[in-house]
Amino acid sequence: MSSLIFYTDKEQVLVATDTLGVSSNGKPFMFSSKALYIPHLRAIIAGTGTGGFSNEWAMYVTNRMVVKGLHNLDYHTPNNLRELWEEYKTRQSLPADFTTTLYQFGFSEETNEVVSFAYRSTNNFVSESLGYGTAVKPECTVQEGDLLKLIPSMMQEQREIQSQETPENRIYIGGEIYAQHLTKNGCNIFKLGEFPDFKEQESEVFSNYSENKC
Repeated sequence: MSSLIFYTDKEQVLVATDTLGVSSNGKPFMFSSKALYIPHLRAIIAGTGTGGFSNEWAMYVTNRMVVKGLHNLDYHTPNNLRELWEEYKTRQSLPADFTTTLYQFGFSEETNEVVSFAYRSTNNFVSESLGYGTAVKPECTVQEGDLLKLIPSMMQEQREIQSQETPENRIYIGGEIYAQHLTKNGCNIFKLGEFPDFKEQESEVFSNYSENKC
């Protein structure tokens, strides 16, 4: 489960995520980077839902695919995601109702302009072209102004909304907040902040790790 906030126009992509990973009972389990930049494709891959799958897909793209750019990658993505998802669910012993959504942002090799795609397990990973603008997942108010400065408060609102959900439906958000800003010149990564309970979550993560290791 994740927070994902992104903005796109023809010239740039901004993708922000939290870093918290939780166990099946909602307890802090680990911290991870939930959006990865692939330099040779000028692309960012991010995901929500089942933790770890988007990173596995990014490594698959990097190590096992030969593609010319983001449009070429989009052509091959649905079938490859379907196969990898079935393998991943089996390997991780995931329940049948687990879901994931993958996002691919970057510059088209055809137009040299930003294009974005979503692939949802609930839609059999069919490619969905996304328009320009700001999007958030899960819900929160899309504030007007400098998005880099506003993202921490938007994610805090997401947390507050999710805290009203039942444990089985809640999306857990926490840890630190990182943003990736992609332009034609490259990709810059920023730490935008951390949640008030980050140190508490960090202690719990390492305490659980030590107990399980023993």
